[in-house]
Amino acid sequence: MMRSPTLLTATAGTEETNFETWTSDEIATYIQSKFPEEAGMEEYGNLFRRHKIDGAIIHRIQEHDLKEMGVTAVGDRHRILTALDILKEQKQQSNREQILWTGHEELYWSCWNKCCTTCGGMCKEDPEHYILRYNYLEIQRPDYNKCGALKCCFGHSYQIDTIDLSNVKDVNVDGIPPPCMDECCCGATTQEHVHILVANKKGIQPMLRLHKPIGQEVSRKLKNQVEIMQMMERS
Repeated sequence: MMRSPTLLTATAGTEETNFETWTSDEIATYIQSKFPEEAGMEEYGNLFRRHKIDGAIIHRIQEHDLKEMGVTAVGDRHRILTALDILKEQKQQSNREQILWTGHEELYWSCWNKCCTTCGGMCKEDPEHYILRYNYLEIQRPDYNKCGALKCCFGHSYQIDTIDLSNVKDVNVDGIPPPCMDECCCGATTQEHVHILVANKKGIQPMLRLHKPIGQEVSRKLKNQVEIMQMMERS
């Protein structure tokens, strides 16, 4: 069902968030609703219907596309592009918030290793938490509360390191085998440490500590997103 221009205008904050589900009719109505006083905008709305421009591709429309569609007036092309800028900003915001992968740091080789390290679970350790989004990686690191050199079992804070993927130069994976006793007696498996080389970053470079084969999978996801972000930067 096609929404009315009045509804689209009145609820722009809500409606435009879901523009990727719009049909060609709804796109046409949206364009017309943005310029109710402009003559000829109804015909331009019909052009969007005729060329089957729906919500899935509307954010990709450029000025040369409008020329091919038959929008001959320069002023009208710019008016339409201004209206579409709102949708493009919504798309970019949606991309930024999109979660591609989540995970956490693998602190222990095995249950036995965990039991020994945490005194049978009495001295809990908090793993790092990882969130990979479309254009950045978040690493939440625990900041342990200490009494002198001793780590307390409570009151831990945390800090979040945000890594812009367009600044990542390389991603490498090291396979680290478990200690012999853990592997032989407890069935421990190889860990994969994903090293992220970030340009102009001082100090220790980020590293994700994961189980095999998750490290390789995450490395591929990271490299794909780094390539996408760098292509966007170049364009």
